[in-house]
Amino acid sequence: MLIVVMDYGRNMSSNRLIDILDDDEKLNNLNEDYHYRQSVFPRLEKLRKVIWDENIAGITNDEQDKDLNFVQDLKSYLNTTPHRRITKSEMKKCNQLWRKYKNV
Repeated sequence: MLIVVMDYGRNMSSNRLIDILDDDEKLNNLNEDYHYRQSVFPRLEKLRKVIWDENIAGITNDEQDKDLNFVQDLKSYLNTTPHRRITKSEMKKCNQLWRKYKNV
């Protein structure tokens, strides 16, 4: 049996939280990303719920699944890369989906 003991406290050169908070540019970027995500994610979730409704007449299940996958993939990608923004084409696609499903 091998036991490894690591000493974390004494040999650390700096505290990462302090490094980030001392850099105003990094802090502003973090706040900007946070506020962007707070405005985009609820809208994408609302779109996902509208598409998820299974009682939509005139729209095939395959088409609905494709649209739902697009929104879920977009949310997932934005969640894993917080500094990324929605592109113009993705925004247009989301707007088209919103009009398509909201007016049914």
